[in-house]
Amino acid sequence: MEAQSLSTCNQCGKKFQRKAHLLRHQQQHSGDRPYSCKFCSKTFKRSDVLRDHFSRSVASSPEETPNPSTPDTGSDRNSIGFLLNCPSETDFIQEFPKSTTLSPNSKPDGFSNLAMGPGNEQMGHMVGGPSVYQEFGHMIQENNLDIFLSHLEFQTFEQQTNNWQMPGENTRLWSGLDARFLDPADLEQKAFDIKTKLKFASDVMSSPHPPLPEVLEALELMTADNIAAWIKLYFRHWHKHAPMVHEATFNPCTAAIPLVLALMSLGAMYSKEIEHVAKVKTLLDTIEWYIYSIPGLNDEYEMPGKTYVKQGETASQEWQQFQLEELQGAYLMIIIQYWTGNPTARTRVRQQRFPRIVAIFHHLDVLTMQHSPDSEITDQLSFGNWIRKECFIRTGTYAVMLDHAFGIFNNVSPRFQWAEIDLPFPSDEEFFKTANYGDMVAKSVQPKRSMKIKDAFLTLFAPPESVEHDLGVLRQEALSALDMQMLIHFLYTHVWSSTFSNPMSSLPGTNIQLLVAPFKTAMHNWKIVWDEIKSSALETEWNKLGFQRTAETYFDAVASIIAVFEKREGRFPPIPSECEKGSHLKRLLSF
Repeated sequence: MEAQSLSTCNQCGKKFQRKAHLLRHQQQHSGDRPYSCKFCSKTFKRSDVLRDHFSRSVASSPEETPNPSTPDTGSDRNSIGFLLNCPSETDFIQEFPKSTTLSPNSKPDGFSNLAMGPGNEQMGHMVGGPSVYQEFGHMIQENNLDIFLSHLEFQTFEQQTNNWQMPGENTRLWSGLDARFLDPADLEQKAFDIKTKLKFASDVMSSPHPPLPEVLEALELMTADNIAAWIKLYFRHWHKHAPMVHEATFNPCTAAIPLVLALMSLGAMYSKEIEHVAKVKTLLDTIEWYIYSIPGLNDEYEMPGKTYVKQGETASQEWQQFQLEELQGAYLMIIIQYWTGNPTARTRVRQQRFPRIVAIFHHLDVLTMQHSPDSEITDQLSFGNWIRKECFIRTGTYAVMLDHAFGIFNNVSPRFQWAEIDLPFPSDEEFFKTANYGDMVAKSVQPKRSMKIKDAFLTLFAPPESVEHDLGVLRQEALSALDMQMLIHFLYTHVWSSTFSNPMSSLPGTNIQLLVAPFKTAMHNWKIVWDEIKSSALETEWNKLGFQRTAETYFDAVASIIAVFEKREGRFPPIPSECEKGSHLKRLLSF
């Protein structure tokens, strides 16, 4: 009843699916026009109308038009709904004007207060110079928070980046190399097993009553043809956002059922069959319940049943691969529920399911997995071992990013601690796409050992006297856009913990500018490397990337929270935690 009251207008009785739409509708009754243009006296009821008006005003206002020589420091206009593999429909990052791509030798003039100077003079400028609020105050206007929220829908991101399949694509089965996996009998058996297990799960969930008719109807979609088509859509459209599954060797006929369920569910969200999308969404709670009822993944502690073995223990390669696939499926189920599940499911996967995944990661020591510096790939067995460990490393890095995303969107304290993380960046994509040892030999490629994430993060804080050398190290590592996305997530998390979550920052006499100065240095250095990566990439290759293209928007978010902290001089009322997405930021921007 409470959820119903939130979506019903108390004046006319009209119902709305989203609270934001209800609030906008109620303004029509009250006559309120809360959004105002800074160029004129006009006011508006809707933030999107203000945005369109604001764009026209900027274009016609010579005093506000940026100098052509000064690059626009705003982010791409793309939504960042997935946020690493953290898809989201309503989050907090604002849509900014499209950035100007900088050449590798260019310096962002808009961040002159962060510019590195010779010797120790720069730190003095940063402590005594303009605050981030003065530089970025326009980014954090409270009236624009609706724009923050409305432009983070995942569907908007995919539509703006043309990431939808061609009409009818989802009706075609795999072809070419993919056909080697499509043994009709095996796939039909897998579909039968999936349907049987989900039917049992729905019976248990609804007991003592029968399952809902719509659930039983949706179960009829669990056919071999649909599973194959949806997994194809997953690899074509979602995989690039978080490439943790080794596509070249993935076989839905033999893979662990949790991973098959997760991949097909994510892929089904791209189906052009609207009815299929709706029916699969109906099954998400059932699929989640089944996955997290499996021994080893469920919440039962030290109960008889399956035990997850650690790497290096006496277990067959097949068992370790199966264990990896179950863990990946459980993790991806959190992703899809957090993106498109109902409000209860979103809270449940964040508060209940993710901590279980964290516990398994700790048990398996995933956060310290690395490729041995003297390891060699000499045959198919060693190739398979390398790929398996790389999949664990990738799953671990994306889980850390999701942990940070929960902090960014819901103000949740990190479950993974800085001291325990010793992961490298994922290895280069080209080698990860290699199908087998023979393919590796034919291409004459070898995996490249990646830099540790912690080492790269600390390099961002390089002092002026060593910055050129230290950034040179990052350049030599050939960091990717995804690597930079990880680093800016770390930066947001540690800025927040050092400011709004740091009681020492509220002590009398604390020098706020001195406190945030190292983070300004890190922001400046991150932006230099990011601009170089972006400007050196071919447009066609850049457009093939997923959500990592929008890492710059997180940079703007870091600038925004530093701006508010500086403006308030470290003093602020209570800020909610474990909250609805973005509500803590609404509170922050209302100070």
